Amino acid sequence: MLMRSHCLTGSRVNAVRAAMPVFGLLIWLPSAAMAGEPDVRAILRKADAATKAVKAVSYEAEYYGVGDLAQRYGHVRGSLQARQGDRGFWGQLFGGASRRSLMRIKGVRTTPNSGKAHPFDVATDGKQVVSIEADGKLFIHGKLPGAAALLQPAQQLLMLEYLHPRPFRDEINARTARHEGTKKIGGVDCDVIYVVYQNRSESRWYFGREDSLPRRVDRISSRRDVKGAVVLTLSKLDVKPDFDDDTFRPNCPEGYEKRAYDEPGKLLAVGRLAPDWVLKTPDGKKVRLSDLRGNVVVMDFWATWCHPCKMAMPGVQRVHEKFKGRPVKAFGIDIWEREGASPADYMKSKDYTYTLLLNGDKVADDYRVSGIPSFYVIDPRGRVAYAASGFIPNREKELVGVIERALKGSGDED
Repeated sequence: MLMRSHCLTGSRVNAVRAAMPVFGLLIWLPSAAMAGEPDVRAILRKADAATKAVKAVSYEAEYYGVGDLAQRYGHVRGSLQARQGDRGFWGQLFGGASRRSLMRIKGVRTTPNSGKAHPFDVATDGKQVVSIEADGKLFIHGKLPGAAALLQPAQQLLMLEYLHPRPFRDEINARTARHEGTKKIGGVDCDVIYVVYQNRSESRWYFGREDSLPRRVDRISSRRDVKGAVVLTLSKLDVKPDFDDDTFRPNCPEGYEKRAYDEPGKLLAVGRLAPDWVLKTPDGKKVRLSDLRGNVVVMDFWATWCHPCKMAMPGVQRVHEKFKGRPVKAFGIDIWEREGASPADYMKSKDYTYTLLLNGDKVADDYRVSGIPSFYVIDPRGRVAYAASGFIPNREKELVGVIERALKGSGDED
């Protein structure tokens, strides 16, 4: 039985019918259809299907920060080539649902604030990773997954969705997905979709209107104290590229040193060639490691604020004095220093006479220094003879023993 309040009189029915052409659609149809806007979820589903269907891809890319994030992220520019292969490492990464991916990424990373440019060229065939480092003429290789860190300099240029088995599932199931119009990206007209995910993070995606493929993503930060985005934008996208397996298995270039990858957290392995460096003394004199071939070189990484470093320094001084007049060079390499500190004044106040070298942060990175003090002994051939971290009472004795063995091996004996 219908209640009276739910019934319409004949005159009210006629009034509604008469009004339908004017405002009936406003009452009965969804707001998106009312405004003639695209179906956002349909766009995302098409993007998911189109991206999932891609088996190989190449593109040029840029990665950078905008707004408050402009100074926090370096500018990375380069090119990527990728192809799916057999199941393997990437399958493990995506919970077993993906295939191993073959990739080659080349480019240049510009460090924030300093503006220094660092070229990179990394490749993986899904089994091993190769990094061709032009700065030091090094060809570094290692097996996955242990050597995955070699890909880090280039990873910002990877739009992971092109290798993911469920590219836009999170966007399809997002809290909010809103169409924000169109924009040209790399000369391609794109639908712009703003997304708020289930975890309340935000992004803005740009999908080609004709092929539904992603051309750009803005990872948005809208925190009260940080407002901006990290942007990855693609151009010259090709989903039917022509390349062979050799692309992902490059050979060592002529004149480069071939070196096995050392896992993070470990100092350089004994026996490997020591990375070259050039550092300055407080009076501006340049010292180059490769110029010291024929000598045993002792390197002590330290800082004025480091108490264990200060405890170790008298032992380094005694080592310096013990081998005075012999082909042994001891260096205190100052790193991670605080603003306003004077390592030269500190060494002078303690009457330490071994050579001080300044601004050694980059050298510390090359030598995988993660804590100080850290010590290296380089033999007369330029290879690592000893590597250790931390202060222990018998460190001086260990250094002396290594130095004597290195001198004996080079034919320099008392």
